[in-house]
Amino acid sequence: MIAQSALRYLVISVFLAVGFGVAIAADRPPDPDNTLYLDLDDGRVVIRMRPDIAPKHVARIKHLVRGGYYDGMVFHRVIAGFMAQTGDPTGTGKSGSGRNLDAEFSRVPQVRGTVSMARGGGKNTADSQFFIVLADTNRSSLDGKYTAWGEVESGMEFVDKIKKGNESRNGSVTDPDKLIRLQVASDADRGAETSAGNDTLEGEEAAATAREFSGVEFRCGALREGSGAAHQSALARLWAHGYLAGHAKAGKALTLSEDGAALPNALRDACAAKPESFLFNIAGETMSKSPPVLSSSTAAFAPGAYTCGDYAAARAGADTAQANFADLWAFAFIQGFKNAAQPGMEIPFSSRAQLIGALSGNCAKNPDIKYLDLAALVAEKVKLK
Repeated sequence: MIAQSALRYLVISVFLAVGFGVAIAADRPPDPDNTLYLDLDDGRVVIRMRPDIAPKHVARIKHLVRGGYYDGMVFHRVIAGFMAQTGDPTGTGKSGSGRNLDAEFSRVPQVRGTVSMARGGGKNTADSQFFIVLADTNRSSLDGKYTAWGEVESGMEFVDKIKKGNESRNGSVTDPDKLIRLQVASDADRGAETSAGNDTLEGEEAAATAREFSGVEFRCGALREGSGAAHQSALARLWAHGYLAGHAKAGKALTLSEDGAALPNALRDACAAKPESFLFNIAGETMSKSPPVLSSSTAAFAPGAYTCGDYAAARAGADTAQANFADLWAFAFIQGFKNAAQPGMEIPFSSRAQLIGALSGNCAKNPDIKYLDLAALVAEKVKLK
């Protein structure tokens, strides 16, 4: 069975980008936005995603990929003649991103080259781990039981070379091989045209991505380098601003200034030094030092002057994209606020809707209060355990 243990996260009451991918010339795929480049030590694997049979899985995979989530992960479970599995940030096979996906089983045969999601005992327990099928001989244990979301178009000879595990230990690999980098082809192909310093947040895609973005899943390497998905880097900067503002607010040390930093040098330098680390961890480490002077405005809105009335109007239809960006900033703010007293404790993403709902409801009743101050009041009510 392709096993993936459920993550145990903190509950809430009211929760490697190496940057040196294998440089291999390749023809532009016919559908680059639904094609992945998976770089291994031995070469590049090209995967055609299948949104026609698993649209939610493909969307989630692309979101994680664009944040550098998979870069540097190991193939922790590899069984000769069966499959090669990766996608666990701890490399143990017991972890993931913390967000389960509903199954999208299909009649697609799980043959050699099929890419499918790993899961636990329940059918809706897939998270971030996936596997590549190595042979046609195990269809009875896979067909219709795991969500197939892609297929290898080229490079299976490189997949075959991935270090195999001990079958007596369910394929667990000692000193496993790494996935160097995973990119959406359209991002990789236009990467040279995209600046990682681009803080522009425009378009429906950026606003939609804001609803799913999490600093817990975004690797610092993607912030430093970008990967063609400029809005992901811009959202990371917005998240970091909110997190640092919340942390400083909890310590009564928040300073916002027109001359302040949108992304403090300390955080930028820490990310450059540890590109494989997740933004959530680096932001927490940065705030263990003296709090930075932050910019009073961001690429999306100006937290220093933004009122609940502004937010309510945006949410009501005046600028729903801006409201989405404000929600992202506020969730990061609350996380940073709580981490001032409880370092490293993560608010699960599943609690995001509840917190934003509380913020939105109270904003509607108190239009004159500053959005930042109301976010602090909501944060004070949050209890992590």
